[in-house]
Amino acid sequence: MKETAIRMQPKVSVCIVSYNHQDFIGECLQSLVDQKTNFDFEIIVGDDASKDGTAEIVMEFEQRYPDIVRLIRHEKNIGPSANYLSVHAAARGEYVAHLDGDDCALPGKLQAQADCLDENPDVAFTAHAVQIMNSSKVLGRKPHYPVKATLNDLLMLGTYFVHSSVMYRKATDFKRVPRREIVDFFVHIERATTGNIFFDDRVLGCYRIHPNGISQSLSRRAALEQCYEEAFDRAVELGASPDLVRSARLKRRMSFAVDSLTMGDARRYREKIVLTRHEEKFASWKHIVLSRSRVFPALVRCYLWASALRAKRS
Repeated sequence: MKETAIRMQPKVSVCIVSYNHQDFIGECLQSLVDQKTNFDFEIIVGDDASKDGTAEIVMEFEQRYPDIVRLIRHEKNIGPSANYLSVHAAARGEYVAHLDGDDCALPGKLQAQADCLDENPDVAFTAHAVQIMNSSKVLGRKPHYPVKATLNDLLMLGTYFVHSSVMYRKATDFKRVPRREIVDFFVHIERATTGNIFFDDRVLGCYRIHPNGISQSLSRRAALEQCYEEAFDRAVELGASPDLVRSARLKRRMSFAVDSLTMGDARRYREKIVLTRHEEKFASWKHIVLSRSRVFPALVRCYLWASALRAKRS
């Protein structure tokens, strides 16, 4: 692992995890070095032994902005969670922002989020709405999303914000992260036990969807499901209501089951949608109906149609 010394003491550290992001990392870094702030900030990129030109592009930025950009280059691939821990452990700022190497920031992001944490001492971390690149679609603008959320809200809503929109207090950081491909919800649960979550519905970043993304891969969806299961277990360990966690877990299982069906995996849908009699008292009526009629996928299509209509009206 190689890294370069940096001189200033930043208020904000921006941590970027990257692997084979040659086509995106330049745009990501440029969107950050162009940020206008009334404080110093650093940008740390953890490159997980990329096989393309990702590291070389970061090194060019490091040479151009030696007081801002720092590269942590792993000689061997250590995996997403270890790379995440490595780059976040190197952060020296009071506040830490996270970005994936294929996303980017919009003007004003760092200042707005640092101001939010300055003004709200009860907030453990803040997130914001994002725009999907090359699209007019915005993620995060839904009327039922609370401005200030608690751990209980997070459990029931799931990750209603993009990980690349998060800025948290360094004092709330931790050392335990499962060695999994996806760790987002787990780290959000950990941090939400130390304070509230502030959600800003302004669009302050861009999120990229591409063929290697989670939504495009059944195997990565399985990794996401595993992340949620471990996060729910951790929430109970940290003192969350076991009954609330049961309800949240079942709500997420129903969502994953329906996703499986829409992605063409009817067998997985039938396996995941089923409820035991004991579980039914913690499940929604929709889940109960889908469980008892799981051999009739047409009902699921009706459910999806109704959900889409409701979302359009809202």
